[in-house]
Amino acid sequence: MKNYIQAQLENYIAGRELLIIGFGREGRSTYQFLRQYFPLMPLAIADSNPQIATETVLLQDANLKLIIGSNYLDEIASYELIFKSPGVSFKDYVIPANQEVSSQTDLFFYLFSDRCIGITGTKGKSTTSTLIYHLLQAFYDSVILLGNIGIPALDKIEVSTEDTLFVYELSSHQLEFVKHSPKIAVLLNLHQEHLDHYNSYDDYRQSKWNICKYQKAEDCFVYCADETQLMQDLKRQKIVSHANAYGDSEVANFQINKQGLAFYNKQLLGAIQLDKFPLIGSHNLLNLMASLAVCQFMNLPFAPAWNRAMSFKGLPHRLEFAGEIQGVKFYNDSIATIPQATIKALESLNAVETLVLGGFDRGIDYQLLIDYLLSHKPINLLMIGKVGERLSNYLQKANYKGLIISVPRFDAIISLALQYTASGNICLLSPAAASYDSFKNFEERGNLFKSLIVNYQSS
Repeated sequence: MKNYIQAQLENYIAGRELLIIGFGREGRSTYQFLRQYFPLMPLAIADSNPQIATETVLLQDANLKLIIGSNYLDEIASYELIFKSPGVSFKDYVIPANQEVSSQTDLFFYLFSDRCIGITGTKGKSTTSTLIYHLLQAFYDSVILLGNIGIPALDKIEVSTEDTLFVYELSSHQLEFVKHSPKIAVLLNLHQEHLDHYNSYDDYRQSKWNICKYQKAEDCFVYCADETQLMQDLKRQKIVSHANAYGDSEVANFQINKQGLAFYNKQLLGAIQLDKFPLIGSHNLLNLMASLAVCQFMNLPFAPAWNRAMSFKGLPHRLEFAGEIQGVKFYNDSIATIPQATIKALESLNAVETLVLGGFDRGIDYQLLIDYLLSHKPINLLMIGKVGERLSNYLQKANYKGLIISVPRFDAIISLALQYTASGNICLLSPAAASYDSFKNFEERGNLFKSLIVNYQSS
């Protein structure tokens, strides 16, 4: 395989001057991978963190140029090929005609797209990617899960074989500049998210559509026919691959109805017990349908795939039961960073009496959540961060009938929840906002929530 990769890389780079922007997890992975094959090739790395200049591996690289500090992007126009890390925004950068902006994701697709199942969507991509990985392990000897779930794709090449299948979770940032697409592309949904990274919501959605833009006729595009924004955008896309839609819509190829009957292209596959699937919520039923639709395209038998799905345990921070105190049940849904996700969580759990809302404000539209809260039975709202302030103002002006409580510190949530939540009911952390005002990521927020519960239980 090494000779194949070497030849493909030479074609991909084609002698161009190369710059890696961002030296975080993915940037480091890209650098290490390229150095395996081109130890003497001139390279440049640009990063805002000046501390990377002290790292031994970089100090020992005589063919490396470092561009570091607050002006790290000043020289990018001088390079013909740029590997951009996902966290770097190019919304204000005009790409010169002689320059190609690429990424680790595009390079991986260039090398292995015929063995890739790529999954994206505003919400549900981690769960669906992990579920597909879980299902395929029952049928194939070598399956690797990688990508946005925390594992840089290039890091896994050395432990793969020529028969390995790659299940690749993909963010909009990873897809933004790709010019290749995976063999099987899954698009779950499209909602407002990451608007601080893009010039517009349209730009964000188009990044997602790149997952299937470069597919071939023999490839497969799996998508949810129930998603309004997705179906509107689909009319403007030129899809050349096989289309596998799933959901309740009449146009869906793959369906599981309320009676648990599964159909593919109108043919009955079998009956299943929906209450046996370990994950709760209608959104997780759609994630299950997406995963099984992939299996159908791959001609895998339905019954073993469904049986395998019943052993799937789900992921942390996604409607995760976090503990019980004084009869109050606590659920951690820290992954909910948009209004639609919070609404799905409320619909999935009975007896939510207290909801923790708010966080970092990225300017997304909250009208959908406001309308939902105003039209349903009032609940207690514990408000955190700038989004909490914003939602409080909207709801107070609209005469919201439930309690709206401003939370001075995150570690006060548990005591406030116990004060306002009756025994037998639920306190749900489903913030509808990003965590970056106080936390590194949603995982850190969810872990703190869980630790506060454990500490309270042991006190």
